[in-house]
Amino acid sequence: MTIQVRQPKVTHFINKQLKQNKVSHAYLLVGETDTVDVAYYIAQKLFCQKDGCGVCQTCQRIKNNEHGDFVYISGKDQTIKKEAVLEIKSRFVQTSLEEGNHKVYVIEDVDNATVHAMNSFLKFLEEPESDVVAILTTSNLNRVLETIKSRCMILHLEQVNPDHLKELLIEAGMDHRDALILSRLSTSMEDAEEIHADPLFHKVVDAFEAMKHYYKQDAYDEAGIYLQVVGIKQDKFDLKAIRWLCQLHILEFGQDYKNMRSIKLVQLAIKIQDRIRPGVISGMLIDQFVYELNQSMKEVVL
Repeated sequence: MTIQVRQPKVTHFINKQLKQNKVSHAYLLVGETDTVDVAYYIAQKLFCQKDGCGVCQTCQRIKNNEHGDFVYISGKDQTIKKEAVLEIKSRFVQTSLEEGNHKVYVIEDVDNATVHAMNSFLKFLEEPESDVVAILTTSNLNRVLETIKSRCMILHLEQVNPDHLKELLIEAGMDHRDALILSRLSTSMEDAEEIHADPLFHKVVDAFEAMKHYYKQDAYDEAGIYLQVVGIKQDKFDLKAIRWLCQLHILEFGQDYKNMRSIKLVQLAIKIQDRIRPGVISGMLIDQFVYELNQSMKEVVL
């Protein structure tokens, strides 16, 4: 499924802007899914002589981050530091060896930048060069500085229909249980298949099922101890695994609005998930989960 099919409104808007020669100097793409794909789509449209065909040498070089006037920085797995922003500035003050009228940089998960990086980047945004286009992405708009948001054109992406994704996964041969879970945890077929192939994913699911067994008995201390043993000592859950665990809680208990236990578990999962950032120690985050699980459920049990 192409990005035009998954995100018709945003891609149509971008196409209209390009035809009218009204390209913004900075875009902020907001969404849980497809933000990076849309960023590459915009870059390819700006550079490609065939309207962003996706297959020519120029488009492939952009996709592989090999184009001289295209820079890609990710804050997904590590904090974006000031040096990375300075690298962009350094690259773009040099004389271009490429043909074209634009220079483009993408910063994935811009909200995971340090304060120094944000300040340095803000100066870059305040004095934009006419040929430079910034494309920023985030899944949490509230984490982005107001001063940065005010200087960007904010585009909200549509969420992938999980029911449609579930059916596609089942058609591809995945069992119904995994298809249901992965349709809620992933953003595409490729993403779902990658998660499904990760052995840690299945360990997280098994851990969650065991925790549910304790929850049914109001044995929250035991559930927490189990998570610490499995998540820290035995299987060594990383931040990705903790995010899956939180999302499983939200998926399982998020529809039970009348049950205070369910409400507390969802609130806890959302709180812990919001703390997941590059550099956070996963073991400490699990300890926080366990501590706050016990604290939040005391009143419910009593």
